[in-house]
Amino acid sequence: MRRFPFLPTTLFALATVWLTGSAAHAQDELDEEQVAAYAVQARLFRLGGELTVAAGLLPINAFNKGLTVGGSFTYHVSTSWAWEIIHGAYVYKQLDTGLKRELLENFDVQPTDIAAIDFILSSNLVLKPFYGKLAVLNRRVIHMDVSIPFGVALARYTNPQAYLLGPDAGLIFRVYVSPHVSFCLDVRDHVFFNHWVTRNEVHVSLGAAFAWGGDER
Repeated sequence: MRRFPFLPTTLFALATVWLTGSAAHAQDELDEEQVAAYAVQARLFRLGGELTVAAGLLPINAFNKGLTVGGSFTYHVSTSWAWEIIHGAYVYKQLDTGLKRELLENFDVQPTDIAAIDFILSSNLVLKPFYGKLAVLNRRVIHMDVSIPFGVALARYTNPQAYLLGPDAGLIFRVYVSPHVSFCLDVRDHVFFNHWVTRNEVHVSLGAAFAWGGDER
């Protein structure tokens, strides 16, 4: 009978390789789960009620640029949704662009519609899909989020006076400085209807938000 003295050694080596590979594969799966669990974390700052004060600008009116003061009150239902119960912006100063004077002096044209916003009020749902952290010089971690407000707005115009209604939507970029204080850059687009004519208004504001309640970790 012909013998194969190397057969037991070969089988032992194959078994060792298979066991090592299985252990390595299990370790890889464990590492991936650990990495995923570490990378996707719950929000550190969870909000309840929130009061925001802000200053802003209405930049796209050709005749006047409005400087605004205002704020909002928001209730955060969960980490994904909030209800901005009231958001308001009052135009405390109109900056004349000089276009009206230029049209009169250069072209002898009198503009017929130079209406400007006096104030805006709105109520919005707020979707909060993005939350993250940034390391600054490997010394400090900054928490931030991006949210999307959308709802309905009311504006009062002057010259001539009119109240116009329409939808609004935007983006809010938030940076936390503590569990209860954050700074927000708020950019919103409003479309107001005057019968079949629409007016588009963009409002950009920078504000400080003060929160309380919520489920803190």
